[in-house]
Amino acid sequence: MTNKLQQFARHGFNWWVNHETHKAQQKYGFDMTKHEYSYSDTHNNEADAFKHAYMSWFLAWYANDKKSKELGDMHEDETPNAPMYERNMDLWNNEIGREIAHEMKSQYGKAVEILGTEWASEIASQMIWEKMQQGELITNPFNDRRRYENMEIERLKESDRIYTDGEFRNFDEKIKALNYDKYMDYVLDNHWEIPSVKNLDKRVLSGELIYVDNYIRSDGTKVCGYYRRRHYYASKK
Repeated sequence: MTNKLQQFARHGFNWWVNHETHKAQQKYGFDMTKHEYSYSDTHNNEADAFKHAYMSWFLAWYANDKKSKELGDMHEDETPNAPMYERNMDLWNNEIGREIAHEMKSQYGKAVEILGTEWASEIASQMIWEKMQQGELITNPFNDRRRYENMEIERLKESDRIYTDGEFRNFDEKIKALNYDKYMDYVLDNHWEIPSVKNLDKRVLSGELIYVDNYIRSDGTKVCGYYRRRHYYASKK
């Protein structure tokens, strides 16, 4: 394929992804506000997050993870002067799209070979929207401090969180009761060692635990730093 044909094909694909993004916005109502530092209604907002996740899903769904990542990275490399926070947002959301393709293939198995594009697109769009609602996507590159390189750390589940002894003692009785079993499981698993800041810091240094610094979620919520168990995130990067 000549360069001109390749450019034409890519232009058509980009147009189609934007069309699908606008169609999904009409259904789910995500933000398409054009901000001060945005050049379109699908830039640096929820629509931007959806667009990248959807594009990456489509490529992984109909090709594979490797091809999806190659083309997604190539797209970012074509704008080397773009701000790093925009690149970070795009790479993060591209990864979410690949995960959705993997989840769909695992869930529907051989049925993916006989079900059409429209059906798959509807399912993927819904899953992207749900993950956006759950805060999985980066929708605001200006105040979301999560980093693509740290995805393994920053996407660990709440069940992996370890409360310090001081945090646990300061809970009211209702919250303390809800977290008592998890707290005691940690103590028992660590030879009755109380999870003081000093002891937890030692385990962070040894690589057994992770400490996540303060950050701001995409919805503006401030999250204080906390300790978590280490998981090995099955990334396809």
